[in-house]
Amino acid sequence: MSRYATHRTMWEVAADGELAQQLKDDPAQALAGRDLTDQESTALAKGDVRGLFQLGVHPFLLYNFALRLNGGFTIPFFEAYLEALRGLELGDLET
Repeated sequence: MSRYATHRTMWEVAADGELAQQLKDDPAQALAGRDLTDQESTALAKGDVRGLFQLGVHPFLLYNFALRLNGGFTIPFFEAYLEALRGLELGDLET
């Protein structure tokens, strides 16, 4: 796993609304040139919270990434976010 590249991409999406929109509209273009595995690219393109968590991404980055893709906080967003993570255990957070 190219954890650094995944984390950096998630950070950039969380910080940049235009990149977040590009990821939603044209994920291949938004992720082009990044050092990501196919599995990472697919999970990022789909905004797959559970899949990204299982790949070992940091929970702080995951939450902010998902929040940006959602367009902000709502109760339904938070319920869906928690449901996506239900049953998973937190692994090693070392980056």
